[in-house]
Amino acid sequence: MIRTDSTNGFKLAAIDLDGTLLGADHQISAANVLAVQRLQAQGAQVVLASGRHYNSMKKFAEALPGVQWIISCQGGESSDVRRETVLGRTFLPIVQAQEVLELGRSLGFTPVGYTVEGVFTDVPWNPELEFYAELAGHRPVVLGPSELLSQEVFKVIWMGEPEAISGIGLRLGQLPPPVHTVRTHARFLEFMPASVSKGTALATLVGHLGIDRSDAVAFGDGENDIPMFEWAGTSVAMPHGWPAAISKAACVAPDGPVETALACGVEMVLRNRASESPECSGQLCGEHG
Repeated sequence: MIRTDSTNGFKLAAIDLDGTLLGADHQISAANVLAVQRLQAQGAQVVLASGRHYNSMKKFAEALPGVQWIISCQGGESSDVRRETVLGRTFLPIVQAQEVLELGRSLGFTPVGYTVEGVFTDVPWNPELEFYAELAGHRPVVLGPSELLSQEVFKVIWMGEPEAISGIGLRLGQLPPPVHTVRTHARFLEFMPASVSKGTALATLVGHLGIDRSDAVAFGDGENDIPMFEWAGTSVAMPHGWPAAISKAACVAPDGPVETALACGVEMVLRNRASESPECSGQLCGEHG
């Protein structure tokens, strides 16, 4: 069932990047470009919302004419595409950032920190950083610990083998309470202020734009998308998404290729909106295969 609070067209569409807008090749498929254009043609302000750094997201926003806003760093920053208007930035307190970085190193993980300027690490270059660089499309800069902490830190990522990431739950009791964690990849665990999420950032943005959350739709695939699923009037999880995300979304897009799952979800939810039908129908996915 799709839960929706408004019978009007969507005024805002928040779209996750990896696993949603982007396919396995980290590119935007032609079908997904058309899906974004359809949302815009029907009056929706399309917003990109990701855990990626602004520097990594900007090229995707610029590839989609009409996209004006970016939510980056899991909601740590909200800005326009040119970063001329910054609606909000929330950082880890320096003590917490230092503790997370040090604990990660002591447990054998490779930590990286996201700052306003970019992505940095305080460990020597290694295969985990190489993996990150290939996935994110940019290389973290290696700094000394004091140099990294001389900057304000949005979030910290620990990187390691999936089994090691899965097995550290009990050790997280060593972290200070204001720090929130979310797993965003089999090899990544992220740490950010407890008050920060894609949902809180979207709330700030719609307050600026004068849009009600009941007129917003959110598309995503990961656990970090759950806060925006809970915030938006309508939410759509990708069929290949994480089980927790699928369980929290109002609707699941039809089965189909990862590269066009967003297009399928957009088609479904717009068809539903137009017909005012309460059902999630997967019959349209083949049109985008």
